[in-house]
Amino acid sequence: MTEQDLQQHLYDLLAATTLADFTDDDQISVPHELVDPEEGIDGVSTFAEAGVLTSNAGVVVRMKDRREFQITIVRSR
Repeated sequence: MTEQDLQQHLYDLLAATTLADFTDDDQISVPHELVDPEEGIDGVSTFAEAGVLTSNAGVVVRMKDRREFQITIVRSR
């Protein structure tokens, strides 16, 4: 798996939390903070899509309350 592969998988997982309704699914446990209608995830983009000036792979996670997190992926071995 490459950094870009992992980036895409993280992107897909985080983006899915913004689209799915997990309230009635006992098989999937998603932290309430990620799907909260007021503070949950509002959007996800790759570093390239967000215009982050880095050569690293990663994702930017925007929350509904306007907070933003950058998750950098760096291969260590």
